[in-house]
Amino acid sequence: MQGVFITIEGVEGSGKSTQLLRLSERLRRLGHPLTVSKEPGGTFLGRELRRLLLERHASGETWCPDAELLLFYADRAQHLEKVIRPALAEGKIVLVDRFEDSTRAYQGASGVAESALDRLSDLVLKGLRPQLTVLLDMDPEVSLQRVEVRNLSLGAEFAETRFDEAELDFHRRVRNRFLVIAKNHPNRVALIPARDPVAQVEATIWARVAPLLRSAGFGVD
Repeated sequence: MQGVFITIEGVEGSGKSTQLLRLSERLRRLGHPLTVSKEPGGTFLGRELRRLLLERHASGETWCPDAELLLFYADRAQHLEKVIRPALAEGKIVLVDRFEDSTRAYQGASGVAESALDRLSDLVLKGLRPQLTVLLDMDPEVSLQRVEVRNLSLGAEFAETRFDEAELDFHRRVRNRFLVIAKNHPNRVALIPARDPVAQVEATIWARVAPLLRSAGFGVD
């Protein structure tokens, strides 16, 4: 049985974590071999990179776009080598919260050239792509309100990433880049409205996941 690689993408506050949890719980109930991970930070070393990338430094210094890009791909290279490729080779279902499309959306929105993204993608991915990408789509004005409510309930020290605090225009550029990716890769990317009720979003995701798993030999009934 071949492994299946599924990624979940979307703007901040679109509900990725909730839907990843619901999907992973369903797959575990079905008894399927499963690896659940995230980027950045899917490996021990990657967790250090996640901290460097997503937390604000006490000095106030910020990464220039090229340095930030290289760190994201360093994390991805390690993640692929230590987690994703071995799990797929073992015939597992691999679910990852953010992957290549997030880099193209976020770092592209920061001004990184498409040619640089292409070169690093070829170097690190070596042709590996998810069979399915679930893209949870939401207007950033709404999604950032969700983020604000979440951060207020958790406390400022638990705010998920420094990207939460970026200007609304940046988040709009990120969303637009995600939408372009979905348009260019309709067979891989399932564009799903994230403002629908949580249970409805879950059902819509499963309607796309189940046929893929069935075709790979995994029971879904």
